[in-house]
Amino acid sequence: MFAVALPPVLLLTWWAAEYGLAVRSAGHARTAADAIALAAAGRYRDGHAQSRADALAAAAASRSPNGPVVVSIADGPGGGGDVEFGRWDDDSSTFTPDPEGGPAVRVQVRFDQAGPNGSPSQILRGMFGTSPVTITRSSTAVNVPPRHMTSLLLQSPGAGVLDLAGSFTLRSKGGVSVASADALAVAHAEAARVRVPVVRSAGPIPPAIKSASDGAVEPLATMVADPFAGTSLPALAGTDPAQDIELDPSGITHVAPGRYTGLAVAEGTVILDPGLHQFLGGVQVEGSAQLQLDQATVQLLEGATLEIAGNASMTGTASGTTLNWPGFWLLQSAAAPAGWLVKDNAVMAVDGHVYAPAAAMTVQDGGQVSMSTAVLGGVVGRGTGQIQATDDIAELRTDPVPGRARLVR
Repeated sequence: MFAVALPPVLLLTWWAAEYGLAVRSAGHARTAADAIALAAAGRYRDGHAQSRADALAAAAASRSPNGPVVVSIADGPGGGGDVEFGRWDDDSSTFTPDPEGGPAVRVQVRFDQAGPNGSPSQILRGMFGTSPVTITRSSTAVNVPPRHMTSLLLQSPGAGVLDLAGSFTLRSKGGVSVASADALAVAHAEAARVRVPVVRSAGPIPPAIKSASDGAVEPLATMVADPFAGTSLPALAGTDPAQDIELDPSGITHVAPGRYTGLAVAEGTVILDPGLHQFLGGVQVEGSAQLQLDQATVQLLEGATLEIAGNASMTGTASGTTLNWPGFWLLQSAAAPAGWLVKDNAVMAVDGHVYAPAAAMTVQDGGQVSMSTAVLGGVVGRGTGQIQATDDIAELRTDPVPGRARLVR
């Protein structure tokens, strides 16, 4: 009886051991999928390259039957293959891939005989000719927006303070705060995207903003105060009349710090040398002209306009030595409203902060704007353009929200 019973007992014991190995592999696949999704979603606001790198690092730290887990991620912000970036709808519990990326990440980890991860070892499979075990586990995680940060503070009263339409995109590391309590202070239309952690407004916020936003929406919010309201702007330099700038239209013009009537350039390159540059009139850069800030600060006097148009560009870095305003590249008083315009294919990309609480910035057509942070009167976006704020206003940070990503499936 023992001889008869022993083979089935051994077979069942072996089968139980192999089943246990398969269950353990399934657990490893689930753990790996969760870790990769959380790692990628957690770095969403740092850019696609960082999300992708963290996803691969999390995979390499996970275990598969053949060693470290291997996942495929297609190039581009939307990913593809085993790791996809897109959007998550909490109401319907649905993930939708987006070729432009998004705060949600869906990950699939697959253990199979033909893939790089292999499948769990099975001796009995060879004895009985059964198919190899295939294990697939998927996870979806969503970025947790850092609501304690603010990148854009918009202070004008009335309507149209934040007004986006077309396929315009607004991106920022921190939130956008709209101080106006007007019912039409925030407006959104068409396919405009709001890729920011949180939109706050002292008044109501249209429902379309919620579906177009990556982050939270806080209508009727208690508004943060202007942290720079009591900081005095630089006084006018010197007592002599403001100077005109003599331009070299075919070459490079260096402009020393000082007080100028204005600047209008349509070709060539103008470099603002390190220091403070005050303009009584407006600054207009158009055509193919390039305006470069070499550790410089631009101060526009009350009501002066700023326009970048055509294929022109305004780039560079802010001065770190401007009195009371280190790291700010553009200053303008709140005493008089002013209009700024970036249009056509023009680019405004300066590494530094902006303080102009009465200025309304309009970006239209294919205009592109990048800055660290801004205190403005308002923002209007149209066409295919984009505004991006890459930092947050340190003086407006509140208690942080724990966690950078959460699993949703």
